[in-house]
Amino acid sequence: MRFIHVQLVRKSVMGSIGIFDWSIWAIYFTLIFVLLFFYRSMKSDTYYKYFLNGFIIKVFGGVVFALIYVYYYGFGDTFLYHNGASVLSQTLVESPADYLSLLGSEGGNLPPELSPFADKIKYSRTYEEWFMVKILSPINLVSFQSYLVTTLFMSLISFIGGWKLFQVLRDILPEKEKYAFWAVFLIPSVVFWGGGIMKDTITLFCINYVIYLLYFSLFKKKFKPFYFVGILFFSYLIISLKAYIILAFLPGAFLGIYVLFSQSMKSKLIKYVVGPFVFMGLIGASFFSLNLVGEGSEKYQASNLEWKVKGFHSWHTDVGGSSYNLGEIEYTAAGVSRKIPAALNVTFFRPYLWEARNPVVFIGALESFLFFAIFIYVMFKFKFRIIREIRKYPILYGMFIYCLIFGFAVGFTSYNFGALARYKIPILSLFGFIMFLLMYKARTKAQSHKTELSDQPYDLENNTSSAY
Repeated sequence: MRFIHVQLVRKSVMGSIGIFDWSIWAIYFTLIFVLLFFYRSMKSDTYYKYFLNGFIIKVFGGVVFALIYVYYYGFGDTFLYHNGASVLSQTLVESPADYLSLLGSEGGNLPPELSPFADKIKYSRTYEEWFMVKILSPINLVSFQSYLVTTLFMSLISFIGGWKLFQVLRDILPEKEKYAFWAVFLIPSVVFWGGGIMKDTITLFCINYVIYLLYFSLFKKKFKPFYFVGILFFSYLIISLKAYIILAFLPGAFLGIYVLFSQSMKSKLIKYVVGPFVFMGLIGASFFSLNLVGEGSEKYQASNLEWKVKGFHSWHTDVGGSSYNLGEIEYTAAGVSRKIPAALNVTFFRPYLWEARNPVVFIGALESFLFFAIFIYVMFKFKFRIIREIRKYPILYGMFIYCLIFGFAVGFTSYNFGALARYKIPILSLFGFIMFLLMYKARTKAQSHKTELSDQPYDLENNTSSAY
């Protein structure tokens, strides 16, 4: 029934772009660009040379997203969110009291006095979808209900979050700022899927901001009270839209904090005595937080997870397109565990080039091939000691664990390359940067080894270097 309902909605709700949209878009883009230009001119840090480039790339990705959805796909959740937000923004103008009542209501359970809006706002019946429509409504209002202009503001939001993540990554490896820029702003899936009118844009912005606040407050010891408030606020937004992101993020974040604590303890006695208690405390905090999220969202409770996963498998296979599967699955702890390698391979290294059936998936296949090539290079250079190398950077160690947990979750459930490309964008920049960093470390070690050999005195009599 859900499939039939969505097909009918697809025919009734579509986006459009006209001269009016492009005119308003050009005015807003010019205004935003000028403001960012003056903001950039006030900064003396050299890495701000990437600032405007990052914004332009994000805007480009948003425009491509809008054009492809309007003229190629012709339907999608993006139009449904925009349609619902248009109804709410129009209500704000005509009846502010009704708008406030809608903000305080749930899409699938509107009170009788608001029932006329139920027919106008299609599809947005679940808590997450309704929450997205409410967030989008003020943006839609200042965008004159233009799909293209609303996309521009979503791209701006994505850029702000991306810039925060860039500041974290370039601080970790300041000698190679370009690696941070590549990871945040040049990964095709992130550029395309991370700047349109989708829940993914908001959650990507939020998780990047959470990482920024965590890094500079805990790992760089620059804590400010509003950092903690910001972490709670952005986490709330993520939980309200896609709670599984936080479910995957928390264990890695707490593990990174533990590694930071371990490395800061100079006394081995204190480390071995206090360390286990800190570790158990963080595990307990993580378990408590995960239970709290599960209680707040029924769909993420353990008792419902098997039903949800089976639903994803059947739904994303039925809609057609570039689907995949992981073979026969036993929905038990052991059965699911056996699929971890295959699920991670799907997330980070598929689709393969020969699995691409359309231009969008082909770009994703090229991206996956590049990740695979770098991964093989890094594995060869470090001889499977990747974890030990990453552990030198506590924040990256925690984020690597987050990438693995999240990567397994989306690879195991998506069953469609189109959906997978969108779902995995919260971790692609992190995973990409970790690969770039390891590649840089491997090349640096090789060059250092060459230098050491060249500095050794040469034994003319035996025609050998004394290094041997």
